[in-house]
Amino acid sequence: MDAFSEQQSSPIAHFKPSEAKSPSSIDDLIRLVRDSEDYVFARARARQIDPLTLRSQLLLHIPRLVTDDYFPDARDIKLEVQAASDFLEQRQSPYAKWLKPPDRPIALDDLEFVSLDEDIAKIYHERLHYIGSYRPGHHFAFRDRNNNGRIVCVGSIACLDLRHAEEKIASDVDPRSTFMLSRFFAFRWAPEKTFSYFYGKLRLKLIADFDTKLMFSFVNPNLGFNAGSYRSANWLPFAHETATRYMYLDGRYRPMRFFVNNYGTSDVTELKKKLGASFEVSTMDLAPMLLLAIPLQRRARKAIPPTPYRFERPVL
Repeated sequence: MDAFSEQQSSPIAHFKPSEAKSPSSIDDLIRLVRDSEDYVFARARARQIDPLTLRSQLLLHIPRLVTDDYFPDARDIKLEVQAASDFLEQRQSPYAKWLKPPDRPIALDDLEFVSLDEDIAKIYHERLHYIGSYRPGHHFAFRDRNNNGRIVCVGSIACLDLRHAEEKIASDVDPRSTFMLSRFFAFRWAPEKTFSYFYGKLRLKLIADFDTKLMFSFVNPNLGFNAGSYRSANWLPFAHETATRYMYLDGRYRPMRFFVNNYGTSDVTELKKKLGASFEVSTMDLAPMLLLAIPLQRRARKAIPPTPYRFERPVL
């Protein structure tokens, strides 16, 4: 699902941001983590946690350390890896056996597309996916029909709740016939092209059961994701959402929807008043979120712009 790959273990790298860039950019942070990836993956193996979830958690948390006159170094990486590993081990240890590869390789033909109960979906959303929070909706999975129905990947859909996107598509597609794909998670031992195969099955399900016309999904380039799996499945850029920033409560990253659901707003000023010093916001510039779309029926193709829209992340 992204541009990184696991390699053999080696000592943590020492990296300094490019002197040509001022202030430090998210590319500098991604490069820092990439150069330290062997160390990150080695810690994940030692703690029996998912390596890409650990790496994503690291990239979600280190932006809060960046200021105009400070850039994280090797010591910060070690401390953040330790904190994230402790957090993930506590959450994933009951499911450590799920992370272990099966005794024999799995092929795409072995996979069975099924609906997933909410209780099981919550485990994957909250314990295994890097965001770490449950997203209500309809949940689906691939199971290995030859291995007692062992789950290979999961993905969920939710109603479209992006008003700025709804306004752009309304003349061509009823927003009520669209969904957001979110919380896709595949185990590292899943066969190649699992995402494309999953999307193909999901597409048929959504057309048959909901007469779905269009589907959206966000990709966060600040985590090093390059949307390669989406593009290979013919998803198209719909918009770039600017003003990206990360919010933290008691030092832990929380998505915007968490603050809206629990504190009634995503307004930074209001949250600072309500939560005081326990609330933090990243200050470094982050790359815009990429909103991808794919038409499931012919008429919906008109809703995809020739040049991606540019939106600013709304305050709720």
